[in-house]
Amino acid sequence: MKKRQIPQHLKDLIDKVGMSEQEATWDCHGTPVIYHDALERIASHIGIEFQEPHIIKDNVEEGFVAMCVTGTDGDKTEWSIGEASPYNSKNSYPFAMSEKRAKDRVILKLIGVSGHVYSSEEADWKEIKKQKDEEKRRKEGQYQEVKQEEPPPFE
Repeated sequence: MKKRQIPQHLKDLIDKVGMSEQEATWDCHGTPVIYHDALERIASHIGIEFQEPHIIKDNVEEGFVAMCVTGTDGDKTEWSIGEASPYNSKNSYPFAMSEKRAKDRVILKLIGVSGHVYSSEEADWKEIKKQKDEEKRRKEGQYQEVKQEEPPPFE
């Protein structure tokens, strides 16, 4: 898998909010992931304004929330849906998680890196990393097994 690079303009924004690339982002097997607090700092720095979220659906008993968040940066406006449920979040605060996801997606769209960089709130990245590490170890183990079964070279 080819490693994706963090776009230069995002590196510049990270620097402008007083963070290092190492503090603001991390690499999940070639996919750049940016922390929520870094995105919040960037949004504040460039003046992104958010409208009040629109709750699409909520069921507190089941821990499910979906909301739409709209953000504006000058004459650019973007919206996105944030959702949280027991199926995609271990967080006990589904409203907060839903809002974080929606805001992060809007910020990523407004700064032009959506699809290139992902928010730390998008998924359980630790679990994804663990699964990918296990998959890599299995593949390496299979390769070693196959390599060991090869007959010795002719002398």
